[in-house]
Amino acid sequence: MLKFRRAFIEITNVCNLSCPFCARSVRRPCVMPPEMFEQIAAQVRPLAGMLSLHVLGEPLTHPQFPEIIKCCSRLQMPVNLVTNGTLLDRFGEDIFAEPCFSQISVSLHALACLDEKARAERLAFFAAFADKFRRRFIISFRLRGDWQKPFEREVLAALLGFFGTDENTRDRRGALKLAENVYLNSGEFFKWPSGGAPRAEKNGCLGLRHNFAVLCTGEVVPCCVDFDAALSVGNIKDGPLAEILSSPSAVALRDAIAGKTSMPAYCQACGFRAPS
Repeated sequence: MLKFRRAFIEITNVCNLSCPFCARSVRRPCVMPPEMFEQIAAQVRPLAGMLSLHVLGEPLTHPQFPEIIKCCSRLQMPVNLVTNGTLLDRFGEDIFAEPCFSQISVSLHALACLDEKARAERLAFFAAFADKFRRRFIISFRLRGDWQKPFEREVLAALLGFFGTDENTRDRRGALKLAENVYLNSGEFFKWPSGGAPRAEKNGCLGLRHNFAVLCTGEVVPCCVDFDAALSVGNIKDGPLAEILSSPSAVALRDAIAGKTSMPAYCQACGFRAPS
């Protein structure tokens, strides 16, 4: 069975914010029961090296988030929590002592939804949080777009000030190193698939090769960009995950996404560019 670098599990598609850069789903609000999560995570464990709590929604809105995390610890599943950061203190600090945490990725652009005072307070909280927990796991702040624009400059200046570093301290991958195990990652905003015209020079991608995702409804999809299950290869409620991912339809879709055969229109309309 193919071993994946990571799997995405969407424990909820509900978010506490409405950021303009995020996709808009046609699905109804959904919260995955912890029992369902444990069944899925147990099947993911032998298939993927890392579990990302991510697709749409804010994971920390899940009312039983601590149960989800404790389950990951029981399964010894390394976790990357992808969050807007505004609810990091919702369940208290003790939850972050769970051994499953490998990385927390915070999308800083969500702060644009807050007023200036709230934004400054949250940035100060992020810095204190990172300083406290960076010896336990990696903290990756994400700030996409043009770092010369006012909002980006404000956020960047605040983080550089908190950590006492400058813009020239980068690691070999180009991430700005703020402190040991604390990074600020940049990149362009990509355009979500919209059903529009294919984008130029889209020759292949990583779905069903490096990663796959399971939505809160149980749909198994090629990647975290397929937020409405346009390319679903099955539902985990109907059969084992390993069988779904190795089915003829999944194998055919994997080859198409990789560019070995005609790429699906949905993928051609996606602005994400796989790392070379």
